Amino acid sequence: MLRARTRRARVGAFDLTPMIDVVLQLIIFFMFTSQFGQVSRTIVDLPKEKGEQEGEDKPALVIDITLEGAYVIDAKPLSFDRVLAVVRTETDRYADPGAMSVLIRPDRRATAGAINRLADEFARLGVRRWAIATRAEGGG
Repeated sequence: MLRARTRRARVGAFDLTPMIDVVLQLIIFFMFTSQFGQVSRTIVDLPKEKGEQEGEDKPALVIDITLEGAYVIDAKPLSFDRVLAVVRTETDRYADPGAMSVLIRPDRRATAGAINRLADEFARLGVRRWAIATRAEGGG
């Protein structure tokens, strides 16, 4: 009879402190790592136009176009052929390439040729959901 009471006492004394510490460390880790997606974008002077509000669903791919017409993905300058390879890799992850969304962030002083080349390739690859990022006319 005495043995049953000591066994219950040991089970009831489970310490949750280490588990809480681990959970808090994981929360802090994910808070810090989730910010790197925003930091890696290239600074471009977006066109000043009215546009739709950015939706809740984030694009699968963000392509920046600099003033010189260079393509940048994740803060890395890439050749046009390399950009197409990245787009193909992303479309392979989707059963329907038309479901993938792409955001193009061009510098407002860049030529339209860089966007036109991307648009032609998107049509060829079946990517139908792409948009050009803008900022409000009065925005800074």
